[in-house]
Amino acid sequence: MKKLKLLQLLILFSAFVGCENNDPEFPASDNPNMELATNEIYGGPNRKFEIKAALNDDIGLKTIEIRIPELDLIKTITFTKDPLVTEFDLNYKFLVPSDKAITEKFQIELILTDVSENVVTKNINLRLDGDFVAPKLTNIKPVNNSVVFKTSNTKVPVSFHAEDYTGIDNIVVSCPELGINDVVTVGGLKSYDYNKTFSIPSVLKSYDISITVKDNFLFPNQETTKVSFTVADGLTSMFLADVPVGSSLTNDAFGVPMLFHKKVGNVFTFKYYADSNNKKIYFLGQDASFDPHTFGLSSTGSLQNSTTSNPIILPTKGYYEITVNPIDLVYTVTPYTPTSTPINLSTTPITICGNGIVNGGWDPNSTALAVSADPSNPYRLTREITLNGTTVAMTITGNGWYPFWRLDNFAVAPYLGGGNANYSGVAAGTYIFTLDTELERTTLVKK
Repeated sequence: MKKLKLLQLLILFSAFVGCENNDPEFPASDNPNMELATNEIYGGPNRKFEIKAALNDDIGLKTIEIRIPELDLIKTITFTKDPLVTEFDLNYKFLVPSDKAITEKFQIELILTDVSENVVTKNINLRLDGDFVAPKLTNIKPVNNSVVFKTSNTKVPVSFHAEDYTGIDNIVVSCPELGINDVVTVGGLKSYDYNKTFSIPSVLKSYDISITVKDNFLFPNQETTKVSFTVADGLTSMFLADVPVGSSLTNDAFGVPMLFHKKVGNVFTFKYYADSNNKKIYFLGQDASFDPHTFGLSSTGSLQNSTTSNPIILPTKGYYEITVNPIDLVYTVTPYTPTSTPINLSTTPITICGNGIVNGGWDPNSTALAVSADPSNPYRLTREITLNGTTVAMTITGNGWYPFWRLDNFAVAPYLGGGNANYSGVAAGTYIFTLDTELERTTLVKK
């Protein structure tokens, strides 16, 4: 009898424990909430896309599963129970394989489960034809840091070419100081040419014009460029270019075009070496472009300011002193023979020290970058060098730092002087360096 009662108690205890184990760990609750940032996401081959959603539950979140089986994405994020997580901002990035095509489309499945085992599922469309590149601007006028000549009715022409993969929505050209706020609705064209002229005060002053182009993509990309120009009675600088009109003036590291040597009033004086007969030259009012001021010869042989000008021709190889008055449009060309003494490299070896140069450094006694003289002109010291793509600075020097020429701005290299200027943004590669000790000018030209 006692054994029977004991067996009945064990059965009742087992039944009680069984009921305890089968009870849910958390009580029944409302479904979790999932608020998507967007129902459609744009990505691209070999590009990451981002899934964003706000998740919350009245008791606690258990898991969020992210599924794109076609991209081999099956990711489960498990939330802690101690403490319970009731709110979570999902921010998950995934790289699309590079072998996918921009025409492909996928569906992202998000499965959210709370601790009460309630499940909510939502889907997001994924497209791979997204546009993540801002519109491209080219042929911008006025050229940055250029000069607009003051007149009784001063005007500044603004022009540029804009392109975009998905089309251009709008363009804004603005300069609050000049009262310019020109908004152009383009309407989705993939290329657009802007060309307008604005009247501005005839005041000697500098201005900044802002150009903003926004594309037509669902999540717009935009490009903003600022252009500075100065209203002036004349030019503050001039440069001599010995390359054809339209040539790039930014491919080389420095020295093309060449800065003037002296300015008195409106008259600029250059010293220049023509390395061949019938050398063709122009004079520019800016260092990075032939626009807006290119001085050459008209069809009648007079000096004019136009990008359609003919070049001035220096008839024979050798040194010249040249004067230019860009206001009165007159110039002179006078051959001369240098009276300075060229460096004798056999007794005074010269090397290049500096940053951004393979085998560079600042040891004046190193011979790794020793220069040699041009066989036809002992004033011209030259060698091939390789740049590594970092900021360039240099001093051209003899042993023990004497004699020396420090590279200054605009490729100027004064004898026993200069300011050790830094040249950033110079592309890596092989260049030909030349120092003309007579002109105190250098060039670093891409080979």
